[in-house]
Amino acid sequence: MRLRLLLAASLLAPAWCLGQEMRLCVDRYPHLPFLSRAGGGTVGTLVHAAAQRSGVTIRLHAAPVARCRVEIERGLADAYPMAPYMAELASIAAYPMHAGQPDRTRSVMVARMMLFRPAGSNVAWDGKQITGLRSKVLVGFSSPLLTQTLTAQHVPIDQQGRSMAINFAKLLAGRGDAVGGFESEGRALMAQPAFAGKIEMLPLPLVEATYYMVVSKPYYARNSAAVERMWQQIGSLNKAAEAQEE
Repeated sequence: MRLRLLLAASLLAPAWCLGQEMRLCVDRYPHLPFLSRAGGGTVGTLVHAAAQRSGVTIRLHAAPVARCRVEIERGLADAYPMAPYMAELASIAAYPMHAGQPDRTRSVMVARMMLFRPAGSNVAWDGKQITGLRSKVLVGFSSPLLTQTLTAQHVPIDQQGRSMAINFAKLLAGRGDAVGGFESEGRALMAQPAFAGKIEMLPLPLVEATYYMVVSKPYYARNSAAVERMWQQIGSLNKAAEAQEE
């Protein structure tokens, strides 16, 4: 529903004349319903609509998220569509800001990271501590905020799985005790025949975070007006979609 509303809202205003290019790197492993490697999903649709309305032409390419970060740091890519605010990322990328803080009104999504366990497992999470672990929590390589959260709790983690689907398969193979990942992505996977009835989600979120389209600092320095237009359009599209949902 929200995807359709964003598409409809994107047609409410005429686009600027396209001219400025933005090399957008996306994770080659999908995070549905938010983002696909082809730039689809709710976040991809939002970013593309904002670009169209702002006079920016998106040049999309997919790569492992670690490579996207390196490309942004080295100036080989200009932007990444969905990143949480973290100090280490803020050192190489610009966020939409207001009064010295990330501007939530111009974010691309808010998402919860949850803990998933084999059905009937003793692994538990009370909002403060994970118990019942015998080995590790499997975490996607593209989840720096979740990795930071678990590391701060001294929880052993395994980041070798490149996608949540891979980590679910590893979980059922006994190669970990739990999986951390996006709630919506995990729910969708649990509905698939390979995982249905075999994996369950614990009720309390590990972390809830706001995500933003970020751009490399050199790109922002060269094209601040275009980037600010995009961020403003993201905010306007969010507001229009929320109004239609009421």
